[in-house]
Amino acid sequence: MNDKIFQDIEQDDKVSLRKTNFFQIDFLKALMIILVIFDHFVSWNIKNEIGVALWERISIPVFLVLLGFNLGHSFRGQGDLSLKQLYSWSYFKKKITRYIIPFLILYLASTFIGLFMYGFDFILMYDTQYYPNHGIINLYYLIMPFWGPGNWFIPVLFQSILIAPLLYWGFTKRPVISLILTFAIEIAMQAIGFFMIGEAFTSWEEVHIFSLLSNSILFYLSAVGLGMWFSFGHKIKDKRNRFMWILFPISLAYLIIYQFFDFRLRLDATPLLRGDYNFMVFPYSAFLVLLALQFLPNTSNTRILKTIKLIGKSTYHILLTQILGYGMITAWWGTHYGLDAPFDPSDIIDLIVLWITFIWLGIIWYKIDHQKDLARRILYYLNFFIIFPCFFLLTFWLQGFWVPISLIVVNLYGIAAIIIHFIIKKPINIRVLTLWTGFLVLSFISVILQVEIFLPSDFWIFLIPMGIYLVFALYYTISHKY
Repeated sequence: MNDKIFQDIEQDDKVSLRKTNFFQIDFLKALMIILVIFDHFVSWNIKNEIGVALWERISIPVFLVLLGFNLGHSFRGQGDLSLKQLYSWSYFKKKITRYIIPFLILYLASTFIGLFMYGFDFILMYDTQYYPNHGIINLYYLIMPFWGPGNWFIPVLFQSILIAPLLYWGFTKRPVISLILTFAIEIAMQAIGFFMIGEAFTSWEEVHIFSLLSNSILFYLSAVGLGMWFSFGHKIKDKRNRFMWILFPISLAYLIIYQFFDFRLRLDATPLLRGDYNFMVFPYSAFLVLLALQFLPNTSNTRILKTIKLIGKSTYHILLTQILGYGMITAWWGTHYGLDAPFDPSDIIDLIVLWITFIWLGIIWYKIDHQKDLARRILYYLNFFIIFPCFFLLTFWLQGFWVPISLIVVNLYGIAAIIIHFIIKKPINIRVLTLWTGFLVLSFISVILQVEIFLPSDFWIFLIPMGIYLVFALYYTISHKY
């Protein structure tokens, strides 16, 4: 009888874990993605003066801690599983759908957009977007040909998928030892960088070595380990978390002298720690996560909180969206840092516009990925990856004198789509959607031909087929009583 009672309690606990949805996590993720967009727009000439290590550069460490927390919490909700069961096809299928497929779509779309912006010269695009003469080797660890800031986090995320079940299994067997090992492995990665690179980069080979290290999840494993530790108990006053009250002030002190006194751990002028993200800074961000879990509300009942929750759930798609958007800005301006010294207050408006644009479009992409109808999802993808870059291209071209007519048509199409979605609020018939998506594709092809092949004076050649198609599309739409 008692065994039955304990089994029922254990089962209830598993169901509770599966149903639990921490609003605090979504809030933190929403706030951190806002800081990521800020980080990629504001230059270091300004960031060095405003103490970003203590408030803005926490975004990636917090994301890494939350990554470990969410993975651990997800595994716990499935009950007691063996290592073989943790590495199940259902686990990988979920991760492939959630992370890998959207990235592959971005990879293909951004590469085409980048080729268009660089006159379909692949080598020029790759060398210009990333670092000059950096080498094709970057392609092997998922640095996209049409690079945008934040791309480095993708291989880190994908590698976490591979090691997460093993890491969780270790935490279920020997939690303390597993946490210590995450710090030890990260320290070992830093040691490899210390012995193989030395004082400074002297060749591109050393740059490649460091890129392989810094794009590895093992380079940030202690942050993921702390997050997974919290997934087994995140009360800030719990006995199991008392060690954080020791690590936090040490990490805070390190960040203060790192930021304001230019302190660096060195041995004979050779850096012992490389990069802004390491085991000395992660406890600070991890403690902030504990505070958020302790004091922020667990549920989202108001409209504002529900909006924050939606942003939090869309952060991966927002990250991908800003990679593409900043990639286009880099191709046009030569840099993605639009806010630089001397400070111009008008640049704040640009930052606000980017916040709104990337977050809104990222949410749209997130919702597209949750469409159950595959045909409709593909059509929405075509719409998204034509309208989004064309909106940016129009803002760039408006700074000059000549704007392709078909580019204006694409943006007018996008405005019409927004009106239909938010005002009419009626799903478009799949055949009508297919027809108008064809018009959009035709218009985009016209943009490419106008810019890459024909002269501006020849634009009328493209208006004839576009006009014929438009008349047919209107007739078909009206006759089907949309």
